[in-house]
Amino acid sequence: MVGEPVKSKLKKMGVTLEYAKDGTFPQFAAAHAADKILLLADRNTRRYAEELSLPHTSLCFIDEDEPVPDEAVCGKAVQEARSCDYVLAVGSGTLNDTAKYAALMTGKKSGVLATAPSMDGYASPVAAIMKGGFKVSEAAHVPSDILVDPAVLAAAPQEMIAAGAGDILGKYTCLTDWRLAQYHTGEAVDEEAFSDMLDAVQKVSSSVEDIARRDKCGVEKLTDALIISGLAMAEAGNSRPASGAEHHISHYLEMWFVAQKRRVPLHGIKVGLGTLVSAYLYEALERDGVTFKGDAATYLAAKAIPPVQELRTTLQKLGAPVQFSALGISRELFCETIKKAHTVRSRYTVLTLLQELGLTERYLPQLEALFY
Repeated sequence: MVGEPVKSKLKKMGVTLEYAKDGTFPQFAAAHAADKILLLADRNTRRYAEELSLPHTSLCFIDEDEPVPDEAVCGKAVQEARSCDYVLAVGSGTLNDTAKYAALMTGKKSGVLATAPSMDGYASPVAAIMKGGFKVSEAAHVPSDILVDPAVLAAAPQEMIAAGAGDILGKYTCLTDWRLAQYHTGEAVDEEAFSDMLDAVQKVSSSVEDIARRDKCGVEKLTDALIISGLAMAEAGNSRPASGAEHHISHYLEMWFVAQKRRVPLHGIKVGLGTLVSAYLYEALERDGVTFKGDAATYLAAKAIPPVQELRTTLQKLGAPVQFSALGISRELFCETIKKAHTVRSRYTVLTLLQELGLTERYLPQLEALFY
């Protein structure tokens, strides 16, 4: 369970974090006894919604295994939220983002019952949705309640646990991207959010064996880190503490999968692969003596990133792929992603630096050989 400092910060943000007692959430039930609650669930999480002991609920059922938070899904949630007092996502990524968006559009509060430690948006102030085929981050309200049942999380599919770990491991490189932007462009860094996030990712790194075994304590630490990631984003006022080049790679590929109407690999799985790319680039740039504004300070900050081989081994232990080809994409799409992913967000990262220095073509064959 998260420590009191984190709980205190969440409370100041208006967020109540409640861990299950015998599978129930008495604090939440009492606080919302008079509310009509819209439960947002899909095929995989409907059973958890139906098991909740709450007096006044209606179900917004997304009849898909892996829904995409596009206009149709978000539109349905918004429509049904209008006749309710509160929106509770029963699930993880897509459902959490959809609930936050529906609550924002209808002026309601939202919460989330976490069913998998697969993503870091539980406490974040943004909703990542699809608009016109593009992944966008909409400013939203932080969920007022986060409900956690460690037994449910530990029973989540291994791929979802691996995705959550991949998302957290990506904080090593995104935090370094933040330092790069600080030293290279003068972008401000929220030191408290930075410190909170770095501490959380290091705790997950030290618990990899437990997480890989689906040990309850290990999965709890992973979940705590995912919650802290959302908190760090709220502290900073944007997603900078949690998202850098590794996320831009994930977003670029996600838009391609959606456009092709193909199953989208889990966000954290793609982030894990993007993390390998970013980590390698920081190693290679220093190895090759590449100079740029703020280079010495950036290389020093990059020492916090574990060696690429260690990251690769960690992802393998968790059952996550370490080659982009495992996603079923072409070699051409991999190369296109490395060249263009920096355009997904107007945020300075190691991929932006590569483009500015005219070095993308120099390092692309190395990346392709190692990670495609």
